[in-house]
Amino acid sequence: METASVTPRPLVIAHRGDSAHRPENTLASFASALEIGASLVELDVQLTADGHVVVLHDPTVDRTTDGRGDVRRMTLAEVRALGAGYPERFGTAWRGERVPTLAEVLTLVHERARVMIEIKKESVSDDVDGGIEARTVGEIRRQGLADRVALISFEHRALLRCRELAPEIARGHLFGRTLPRDMVPAARDAGCGIVMPHKGQLSETVAAQVHEAGLKLATWVVDDPTELKGLARFGLYGVGSNCPGVLMQALDDGLLDD
Repeated sequence: METASVTPRPLVIAHRGDSAHRPENTLASFASALEIGASLVELDVQLTADGHVVVLHDPTVDRTTDGRGDVRRMTLAEVRALGAGYPERFGTAWRGERVPTLAEVLTLVHERARVMIEIKKESVSDDVDGGIEARTVGEIRRQGLADRVALISFEHRALLRCRELAPEIARGHLFGRTLPRDMVPAARDAGCGIVMPHKGQLSETVAAQVHEAGLKLATWVVDDPTELKGLARFGLYGVGSNCPGVLMQALDDGLLDD
């Protein structure tokens, strides 16, 4: 008698929160992700000129706020004075939102969900003791969340530093245009348990190499359940989505059941 194969259900990672419906990387977006039951949220961090870790994807505030400027040359007070309601996309509906600090987001999420923190390469510097990695790790430890957080980055040097600073915190290596044969060696070199290529890089070869190495495979950004169904054959641990509620509901409704 043949046993039916079961496609593992990937974790749905709320990419910058519930970012299709709320301004990305804001407390409103993360609160919405929690409300719909997301068990894993992803966020991005940059470093201000006065050494504060803020949750922002871009190196500038131009796209998602009502201000302009390079966040790395702005003080926290200057960043916090801006409306972060992503006016280009949401108009004035969320103008009361502000760029949150990492501390604020971790306080909100705390033990309600796990967190992936992407360290943006633009804020990575040669400063080991006061750089973005050390400050991010410090906040995670202050809140006692080392076992509920994974540090992820495209920047290999940042992941090496995170391994040195906080070997107890899980790590994931993001890849954009890296050759398939280089992904697992790079992840292993930085002690990463998760390999995270862009969905366009997924292939049977990549999946086989990652799984044979005993590592987890995740990808991003997938908002369409039909696309997720097609990608699930790669044995995904997780998938980042701007529409986490849509994917979670589709999975609950048996998307991967054959």
